Amino acid sequence: MRPRSLLVLGTTLALSIVSTTFVLLALTSKRWSAQKYYYPSGDGFDWKSPLCTAHRSPFYRCDPPALNYSANIDKASCNLTCNFYKPYGRNATSCRLLNETGDYPAWGSTVTAGAQECQDVHYSGNLQIAASVFITLGLLLCLVVLAGTLLGPTRTSEDPVQAPDDQSSKTPTAVATGSHHHHQQNAHRGRRSTVLSYMVTALMGSLYIGAVLQFVAQFFAVLGLTLTATPTPNQVSNNHDNLFGAKPWIMDIALTRYATVAWTTAIACAMIVGANYRTPRFERL
Repeated sequence: MRPRSLLVLGTTLALSIVSTTFVLLALTSKRWSAQKYYYPSGDGFDWKSPLCTAHRSPFYRCDPPALNYSANIDKASCNLTCNFYKPYGRNATSCRLLNETGDYPAWGSTVTAGAQECQDVHYSGNLQIAASVFITLGLLLCLVVLAGTLLGPTRTSEDPVQAPDDQSSKTPTAVATGSHHHHQQNAHRGRRSTVLSYMVTALMGSLYIGAVLQFVAQFFAVLGLTLTATPTPNQVSNNHDNLFGAKPWIMDIALTRYATVAWTTAIACAMIVGANYRTPRFERL
């Protein structure tokens, strides 16, 4: 096998492994978004080190912070309780409507939120699960394609070619037998090549679909876990007599890095596969 072919095989496998690794990291990580809490409230100029930081994902949520202040020692403390939740089930997910939990106010509950926030969170979670399935399937198909490429029969310059003198010395029966055997080899090679080409198409489809799903999951997560996420800074401050301050929810490492690496490497892998492997030609209707 030529060095260029080995380079293509290695690059394809490496990109597929990276994409699968990061899509699973995003799926299981709690660091999709974060909110930092400070003392005293003020306007943020003296906010250097946060008392604590709450993280959030489509399947992970923290209680509203228990912020405490002791006037005797002039010291503040922050306690957070966080849990992972199921991706499905009524009154079991990480974001639930008021009619499910009965908690009021909604932002004072661990999981209770508005309809828009919960819709975005649920969309991002379901899409993340789907993206993980398709990109992982892409890795499995990638292994199959690479195995078929490496282990299958290939046509090389060492294939037997009969010289004219040898052909003339063969009897008609021997020539016919050799021709039939060569035809069987070509037929087997053709069938293997056809199956492999369909596997390549399935591989590309899985990676492209997984990449699109990951990108859309990232989009809905930005909406539900940062833009519409609760509690807001004002809610945190008002709930603690303006003693404590909080920053808005911001994107964290899983949303900015893990998800982005997952869909970009999936697309790169699919493009390399499409440029270097044969795909079936479908007849027009």
